[in-house]
Amino acid sequence: MDVIKAIEERRSIRKFQDKTVSKEIIEKVLELATKAPSGKNRQPWRFIVLQDRRKEELVSLMKCSLNRDKEQNKSTGSFELSINSINEASAVVLVFNTFSNFEEDYNHYRLLTDTQSIGAAIQTLLLAAQDFKLGTLWICDIFHCDKEICSWLNIKDEIVAAVAIGYPNQSPYPRPRKLLDKVIKWI
Repeated sequence: MDVIKAIEERRSIRKFQDKTVSKEIIEKVLELATKAPSGKNRQPWRFIVLQDRRKEELVSLMKCSLNRDKEQNKSTGSFELSINSINEASAVVLVFNTFSNFEEDYNHYRLLTDTQSIGAAIQTLLLAAQDFKLGTLWICDIFHCDKEICSWLNIKDEIVAAVAIGYPNQSPYPRPRKLLDKVIKWI
């Protein structure tokens, strides 16, 4: 794998082919995700993979939340687009923080450390998927229905993201990035 090429060519994919990604490939991608750096080696991540009927149940749950939010005139942003992407994807990986709801002395600094570690695992997942010619979409719109998802799965961990994964059915152009002089200061 050419890491620089993977970083430069990776795109958020919102349209997927109607083609199943094998369990073996998804497991390999997740195994690689667990190799990500982790503050204090806490490895706070947990992954739940949904495909087929279970993914369809998630989409249905999310659509109910979307309709509720619309009825209450709440802003839904890109929630509907994220639901459509999950619906089209071969699988969705739900990502959880295993410590935030359970440690008695969980504090702001542990939250920051664990959040960075989980973000590193997700980024590693995205790059590993790229090497298998898969498309991914890092989704935070699950926060519109985080409690409902955890209740439905009977999970007490805190959900922090979802990743749609599948064979891409689009080739988006690169998104604009801020110039380096706007984000770097040499001292």
